Amino acid sequence: KARVAQVIRKSNNPPSTNTTPANWAAGNRNILTYSSGATTSLTATIAGWTTDVFEWVTGKDNDTAQSDYLTPSATARVRASIHGDVIHSRPLPVNYGDSGVTVFYGANDGMLRAVDATTGKERWAFVAPEHFAKFARLKDNTPPVAFDGFTAPPTPVTKDYFFDGRIALYQNGDNSSVWIYPSQRRGGRMLYGIDVTNANSPQVRWRVGCPNAGNDTGCTTGFASMGQTWSMPTVALINGRADPVIIVGGGYDSCEDANASNPGCPTGRKGNAIFVLDAFTGAIVRRFDLPASDGGVAADISLADRNGDGYVDFAYAVTTGGAVYRVNFTDANYGTMISSSWGNRLIGYTRGGGRKFLNAPALMPSGTKMYVALGSGDREKPLLSQYPYSAPVSNRFYVLLDDVANPAANPGAVDMDDVTKMKDYSSETTCTTDGVAPDSTYSGWFMTLPYRGEQTTTTAVAVAGMVTFSTNRPFTSAESSNMCTANLGEARGYWLNILNASGAIGVGNATCGGSRATAFVQGGLVPSPTLVTVQIGDTIQTVALGAIQRSGGASSGIAPQAITPPIKAKRRTIYWRSKNAE
Repeated sequence: KARVAQVIRKSNNPPSTNTTPANWAAGNRNILTYSSGATTSLTATIAGWTTDVFEWVTGKDNDTAQSDYLTPSATARVRASIHGDVIHSRPLPVNYGDSGVTVFYGANDGMLRAVDATTGKERWAFVAPEHFAKFARLKDNTPPVAFDGFTAPPTPVTKDYFFDGRIALYQNGDNSSVWIYPSQRRGGRMLYGIDVTNANSPQVRWRVGCPNAGNDTGCTTGFASMGQTWSMPTVALINGRADPVIIVGGGYDSCEDANASNPGCPTGRKGNAIFVLDAFTGAIVRRFDLPASDGGVAADISLADRNGDGYVDFAYAVTTGGAVYRVNFTDANYGTMISSSWGNRLIGYTRGGGRKFLNAPALMPSGTKMYVALGSGDREKPLLSQYPYSAPVSNRFYVLLDDVANPAANPGAVDMDDVTKMKDYSSETTCTTDGVAPDSTYSGWFMTLPYRGEQTTTTAVAVAGMVTFSTNRPFTSAESSNMCTANLGEARGYWLNILNASGAIGVGNATCGGSRATAFVQGGLVPSPTLVTVQIGDTIQTVALGAIQRSGGASSGIAPQAITPPIKAKRRTIYWRSKNAE
């Protein structure tokens, strides 16, 4: 962020004697928007914008009361705050081959950016029309209002967000078709499909959702149930369809921000749907509406290709109300199904305990069964004064065993807190603890997180017969009183055997018999663990990034570690003969 901002400042130094809007906009920045169905250059004619707002948005330091901080003395200067904070958006690097790598990401100065990864230069920045009204306030709050300690402090106002969500990618083999799909998370209720085949000339091909965060005015037909677009619009290929689709959850309703004792979510809450969209047009291929009581689908949706043919067979979606759904796009023989025949099944739920699912589940197939691993929590409320600490919630980690032998069947959903259906592994387990194997009569297991206020704050990853995830809990007042650093709470990372929840930390290459969890050194909310495959010499190695170290040593939220399945590589020759070999 800091280096990109400095490159923008240095490359966008306008003439000091010509400060008219037209000449200012003709500087070195390529700032775009969407108008009348086309991608166009941002101009000073935006309804509701003054000249000062337009100049400020494009980068001019025009605060006459208190000029920005480090810019040189001149009639027209570049503001130091030209780059906003990046909160939830994750940079998406795209390799264009001979054309280099371009990084796409959103920042809370209102810009969706494309940046040359080699030089840090901004290729272009995009401003969404539904965000126009936010910029005047953003300008007026720069620099921040100082509180002198004597007069009444200013009334706090909720922070504005813009392109704050994750960005999905479609890229074919020869780079002749490259698209990105940015989401807005707390920035709004819209999804975009942008053709970036030419990295320097993006074209908005479609936008869907609701441009007004507070009401349904102007919603695209069929999208009135869309909430804040938290769920990443994942790209998938489905057997029988020539073009890719986008599979995305309905999103998050801001009513979820209320305290647990006063939820404030009406029956008409937003986000309780699963959308399947045409990736090139944004048209709804299929929409699955869920009961309002199940909450919104704010988490990313996990996809599974069971027969390895490159087509998605199943999708797993979870809700803020504690429900788990499976969407099937194929029959028992992995045959082609028309979209009207796709099925949606509630396969599990946790009700009455206040447990929310805000992170995508991890999937591990085994024969005709699928292990679905996920934890409950609400990372939007991490403080001691908030739910789930002030109104205690016993968060849990679950592993649900789903039978996909006949995906069209509806065997009924599992109460994931019912100990007659799910094994309770809240107490420590060992290598000899009877596990939930694929042929078990149990439907899975759960483990209650041991600390008050502890909650799962990341997605889980299943690998090599284990599952890893991370949590956070607020420090108590007594604990924080002895601290000389910021109170970010304790971040804990877990490695568990996926069959019986036995700890897998500190036991070498074994997958059981160790500790379940240790603490990250820095605390706070650590990133989700991620698996990557790297080549080291002639060896292909699976590496986990962001997971707690299985060695039990000090761990940071970005540390890598090699993951090797506990399989003996040495082979023995077996001989046999037949009596009738004559």
